[in-house]
Amino acid sequence: MLGLQEKPKVGLLITALLEDDWNQTGYIRPAAQAAVQNYVNALLPIAEVVCPGLVENEEQGIQADLLFRKGNVDVVVFAELAYTQSIIAKKVLERIDVPIVVWNTQQLRAWPQDANWDIVMLNSGLAGLPETTHALKRAGRFFTIVTGHMQDESRLRKLEMNIRLAAIAQRLKKVKMGIIGHPYQYMADLMVDPFSLREVIGPTIYHIEPEALAKSVDEVPQVNVQKLIDETRLHWRTDELSEDIFTRSARIALGLENLVDTLSIDALAIFDQAILFDKRCGLVPSWGNSRLLAKGIPVTAEADVNVASAMLILQGLAGDSTFVENYGMDFDAGAANIAHDSMGNPNLAASSHQIALRPSIYYEGIYGWGAALEFAYKPGPVTFLALVVVEGGRWKLIAGEGEALPVIPRPTVAPQMLFRPSSSSLEDFYDQWCLAGAGHHSALAYGHWGKELEILAKMMKLDFEIIR
Repeated sequence: MLGLQEKPKVGLLITALLEDDWNQTGYIRPAAQAAVQNYVNALLPIAEVVCPGLVENEEQGIQADLLFRKGNVDVVVFAELAYTQSIIAKKVLERIDVPIVVWNTQQLRAWPQDANWDIVMLNSGLAGLPETTHALKRAGRFFTIVTGHMQDESRLRKLEMNIRLAAIAQRLKKVKMGIIGHPYQYMADLMVDPFSLREVIGPTIYHIEPEALAKSVDEVPQVNVQKLIDETRLHWRTDELSEDIFTRSARIALGLENLVDTLSIDALAIFDQAILFDKRCGLVPSWGNSRLLAKGIPVTAEADVNVASAMLILQGLAGDSTFVENYGMDFDAGAANIAHDSMGNPNLAASSHQIALRPSIYYEGIYGWGAALEFAYKPGPVTFLALVVVEGGRWKLIAGEGEALPVIPRPTVAPQMLFRPSSSSLEDFYDQWCLAGAGHHSALAYGHWGKELEILAKMMKLDFEIIR
């Protein structure tokens, strides 16, 4: 699961040139090796650290790379304790197949007036760092950089964000994305090459037959169904549901969760209509979709794998994400109505006491209308994220920043939001949103993440556009 609770695994590469034909400072090696631990200690609160110790030459660099690979690191953080010849550092970094974050730092905030050469040597990484970053740029290798003292909290927070972004990019390559059914027919933005998704973005598509879901639903014990019903009645309004619809919907929700757990699925794209006419299911699984969202498993309707991937990205930044669609415009309020059928993440509701579980008005099954959520999303800053394929087969991230306004939900049996752009008018925002190439679905999370998403897009070699 890709979320804030996961601590990134960092490969820490610290270099210094202590000895060659003209430099003879090998006597400070014990102090230099001890200094490496200060770098490790600064990172430990924000990451799990894999460090080979001080690297002085190519042979040690090759061993460091092997250690990083064996440790399955998400990102390599590179710093120079003292001047290092750029080709030596580059020889190490060019072998690395994970994102690189350059940490331009030193142990002392300033050299004392009586600083001797030993002190200078242990606090002079700036001497060689631009030479190495020049070599990386010249070779076309992307990296991010953070400059600042190793105990400066604001710079450590920036370093932490860069590490987290790199970890998101790397972990997307490990995602197993389930797809049940097929994308909704004739939707151009859902027409995606799974191989391209795997090669460029990272997730591997795992096709799940609707039969597997129906079988999982059929095997749910009645005692578990009743337990879920009793727990739900304690927290949400459920008085409109018949006993039959409530029971069948709870069974589908639990069957869906069991299937996802059994197959170790990280995200799910489901064509809800695939189970409407199977006698073991026979209802839309909207409640089950929403429960998975609350458990940290991104779920999209209409088998949209693009937005499922975008939800993973936002979840890695904000901790929670949800699936939405632009529904209509309120020109008087300068805002847009946001929802999607009957699914959404209840963790993001304005109040859990206002959540209702009602019969859906979308997609009637052979047993009627399945249970679905209705609530208002909480007010606050939000970011939309679209992941699309544009002209020439290029992948693009499109971010939209704005505010969720207070709203009283309409009786449309859907999680609902009233969205106002951050700085442009409603009209200009949607002009730019459509011109950028966004599809009709989006991922959404709370907070403004445009700057971070731009860095992530560069790490992943994606086109990027931000609309505010």
